[in-house]
Amino acid sequence: MTTGAIQDAFVLLLVERGYEKVSMRDIAGVAGVGLGTLYLYFPGKDSIAAVTVRSWMRKQAAILAQAAEAPAPRTIEQTIRAMVAAHVHDLLGHADEWRALLFVERRISSPESYREIYREFVGLFRDALAASSDLPAALDPRRTAFNAFAIIDAIVEQALLVQDVCPGTEELVRDVECAVAGYIRAAQEGAVISGRTAQNQQARAVVSS
Repeated sequence: MTTGAIQDAFVLLLVERGYEKVSMRDIAGVAGVGLGTLYLYFPGKDSIAAVTVRSWMRKQAAILAQAAEAPAPRTIEQTIRAMVAAHVHDLLGHADEWRALLFVERRISSPESYREIYREFVGLFRDALAASSDLPAALDPRRTAFNAFAIIDAIVEQALLVQDVCPGTEELVRDVECAVAGYIRAAQEGAVISGRTAQNQQARAVVSS
């Protein structure tokens, strides 16, 4: 309970003041714990930030996992719509908090930590795509999931971090869906062309032999 209160206090202060202006004493005061108690849990502000960012990322992963477990069978299009809607709605539903946390993440996350959580998100998309009823055999679920999530992550994060006015939730959902659907279609077409090329090469090899 105390750890949760400390993280909640950190996020509240982060949004209100920015990272540089938040002190350990401030966090202790808002969390309702003594400064000495705070240091028993965390050695410093960077530690609180790292744990809080990871906690929020884990919660987001749980939301996506729930979206991925919708009743089957489900097409690729239905899968993408469910995953995109879940991701965008939660991030924009807490836009101020996520904006502040994403800026902090770039400051305190190690490359190893960033890769670990990113792989977890990609794994959720991979499993959801692999369970789709119409995934072409020629499409690699892992590669497709990595690229699809990279598109989603880039559009949503930059909407939060760069744009002066963040788009409305449904507008952003549509934009992301269009981008991912376009990639999926192109990947499917590319897989079909590659398959035909391979077949033609095999046929020419048989004829020449």
